[in-house]
Amino acid sequence: VREALAHPLLQAGGDAAPTGLCYREMPITYRLPSGLLVEGFVDLAFRQGASMVVVDFKTDRELDGTLEQYRKQVSLYGSAIGQTAGLPTKSVLMRV
Repeated sequence: VREALAHPLLQAGGDAAPTGLCYREMPITYRLPSGLLVEGFVDLAFRQGASMVVVDFKTDRELDGTLEQYRKQVSLYGSAIGQTAGLPTKSVLMRV
């Protein structure tokens, strides 16, 4: 747990929390250009400078054989948040 919390990404999220620009377990609904509606929960999103960072946490076991699926998931979350915030967004899949 200490190693995970010491990760620079989580430190940056912690720095954003007091400013009110850090969101955890945030529900999202996003309509794709195709019209398909996507719903989910973003594990962590925070503003860092002039952009947003979106983090989806997964365990090693969850990633077995499904890495590409989860990359697409966090990318969709990043698109939704970036479009809503009007900011460039970095999407990160983090193993814990």
